[in-house]
Amino acid sequence: MTSRRINSPDTPADIQLRNCLLAPEKRCFTMVAGAGSGKTTSLVKALATIVSAHGPTLKLNRQRIACITYTEIAVGEIWADVENNPLIHVSTIHSFLWMITRTFQSDIRCWVERRIDERIAELQASAASFGSRIQQKTRDKNSCDIERYQALKPRIKHVPTFNYGAGSNYNKGILGHDDIIRMSTDFLRERPLFRTLLRQQFPFVFVDESQDTQNVVVDALKAITFQAGPTFSLGFFGDPMQRIYPSGVGHILCEDGWELITKEENFRCPSTVLNVANAIRRTGDRLVQYGGRTIDINGERQIVTGSARIFILPADDRRNDFMVAVREWVADVQNDPAWRVGPQEEVKQLVIVHRMAAMRLGFAELYAAMNDKAPSYFGDRFMDASAWPLRPFVSFVLPMVDAVEAGREFEAMTLLREYCPQLDKKALTGKKVAELLGRLRSATHQLVEMMAEGSSATTRDVLVLLRDQQLVVFDPRILNYLEDTFPVVNGEEDEVEGDDLSREITAMATFLACPAREFRGFWCYFREQSPFSTQQGIKGAEFERVLVVLDDDEGTHRQFSYDKYFGVKDLSLQDLKNIKEKKDTSVERTRRLFYVCCTRARKDLVVVYFSTQPLLAEQRIRDTNIFPDDAIFNESMLC
Repeated sequence: MTSRRINSPDTPADIQLRNCLLAPEKRCFTMVAGAGSGKTTSLVKALATIVSAHGPTLKLNRQRIACITYTEIAVGEIWADVENNPLIHVSTIHSFLWMITRTFQSDIRCWVERRIDERIAELQASAASFGSRIQQKTRDKNSCDIERYQALKPRIKHVPTFNYGAGSNYNKGILGHDDIIRMSTDFLRERPLFRTLLRQQFPFVFVDESQDTQNVVVDALKAITFQAGPTFSLGFFGDPMQRIYPSGVGHILCEDGWELITKEENFRCPSTVLNVANAIRRTGDRLVQYGGRTIDINGERQIVTGSARIFILPADDRRNDFMVAVREWVADVQNDPAWRVGPQEEVKQLVIVHRMAAMRLGFAELYAAMNDKAPSYFGDRFMDASAWPLRPFVSFVLPMVDAVEAGREFEAMTLLREYCPQLDKKALTGKKVAELLGRLRSATHQLVEMMAEGSSATTRDVLVLLRDQQLVVFDPRILNYLEDTFPVVNGEEDEVEGDDLSREITAMATFLACPAREFRGFWCYFREQSPFSTQQGIKGAEFERVLVVLDDDEGTHRQFSYDKYFGVKDLSLQDLKNIKEKKDTSVERTRRLFYVCCTRARKDLVVVYFSTQPLLAEQRIRDTNIFPDDAIFNESMLC
C-alpha cells in the first residue's frame, strides 16, 4: 500500500498505535482523535501495519482484517487508500453484520418469529395504555396491526430465504437496517459459538467513527474480547465531541488492559479557527488541540492565520438581507470576492435543519410534510433520505429522471433491470420483449414530464404511475396509503405507537399532495450539489470558507438549542432532570454540533447567530470567550 496517508509522517499517536499493534499478544484500544487530526490517516496506517506484520499468517489462515465505518462514501475512501487489499474487508456496520449472519438462515427465521411476538406484545401494551385523547382511527390502526402480525407469524415458516434490504418486509423475507443491528448483536451477545466464528474470520476489527456507533454494537463487539482474550484485537477510532446522532455511544470506555490513545494534533484549521474550537471544547471534554493548518512558503511550513468571526443579528424578517450584507462585509474586509453571493458558490453554508435549505431550494412543502406534525421517524430519517415514503423517489425516480434527461440509456436500462418486476426473468416468459420495452420507455418519459419544473403533478400522481405501469415493487405501506386503507404491517422497526399513528396518517396525506417537482430541489440538496448542508451532515468534510447559521426559530429539532447553549434561554425542567441523572442534554448536543461546524473551515469561518434577544445574546457570547471581543459584531457593523 502506497497511498498519501500511509506515507505521511507519523504522529506520536501513530507511533503509540503501531507499538500496540506489534505487541506479542493482541491488544484492544480506543483512539480519541479531534477534528482535523488525521484520524483516517491513523486508521489506514494501522491497517498497513497489520498487513505488513501479520499478512502472511492471515493469508495462511484465510483470515482478514475488518474495518467498519459509517457511510458508503467512507468505505470507498478507505478502500482506495488500502488499494483494495484482499486481506482487508471494509464495509458499513450494517453490511458487516449481515455478512457474518446471513448464512444462519434457520437462526434468522427463529429470531424473526421472536421479533413478531415482541411487536405483538408491544402493540397490546400500547392499546392497554391508550387514554381518552387517542383517536378512534389510531385505536383501529393498532388493532389492525396486531391482527396482521398474528396472521404474519405462521407465514414466516414458508419464507424460503431472508435477505437484507433498506426496509423490512418479513413476509417477503427482507430484513431492514434496524433488524440487522438488533438481530446480529443479539447473536453476538447470546451465543459463544457465534463470537468464536467471527473472531476466527476476523482476528482484527477496527471501528471508525466509533462515537456514532450504537451502544448495542459496542457491547456485542466487546463480548468477543472478553471471550477471546489475546487472540483478538478490537480498536475504536473516533471523537466523543463529534457525536451527532442520538443513538451513538459517544465515549468508548476502555476495559482493563486496553490502551487509550489521544491524537491532539490539528492539520486542517487556521490558528484563529483552532482557537475557537479549543474554546468550545474547553467546557466539554477539555481536550486541547495544537498545530493548525500550514502551507509551504518559500520552502518553509508556516501556520495559516485565517479568520473567525461571529455576527449576532435580530431574528426578524430581514434574515436574507442580513446574510447578503454579512457576506458583502466579509468580502470587503478579507479582500476576497468569493464571499459574495453568486452563481458559482464558494462558501459552504451550514444550517441547523433542512427547513432553511428547503425554503431556498424549493422543497419547502416536502420538508413540511415529513417534519411538521409528522412522526419523529419521518423527520429523523429525512436527513439521509431513508424514511420509507422517500425510497421510491431516491432509489428509482430521481436517478431515472437524471439518466433519461442526460440521454444515458444504458443507465436507465440498468435501473429498470434492478427495480422493474416486469423485467424479471420469470415475468418475461411468453412476453413480447420489444413491445414491453417500448411501453417502459414511454412510461419513463412520462415520469420525466411529471417531475419537470412546471409540472402540476403531485407525489401521489407519480406513485400511481409507478404502480400502474409496474415500474417498481412498492413497500406495502405506500400501496395501502395510495388506496386509502390502513398501512400494512411488514415488520419495519419503526416504533409506531399512540399519537404517532395519527401523525403518520396525517403526514402521508400531506406528502401525497406535495408537488412532485419539489423532489428536484431535494435531490440536488441530498447529493450535496447545492451550497447548503445541514450542520449534522458534514462531519468529516472540510471547506475553505464556512458560513454557519444559528437560528433556533427556523429549527424544529428540540434536541439542539443555541439559545440554551449560549445562555440566552433558561434550561428546561427536562434539561435540569437530564443533568441530574447524567444524561445527554440539549446544551451538550449543541456544543458538539457547534464544534463540528466550526472545525470544517480551512481558511475563514463566519458564524451568523439570529436571536430574538440580540443584545443579551451578544453579552452572553462575549462572556463565553469563545470568540475574541474584536471578532464579535452586531447589526451596527452592517449599517
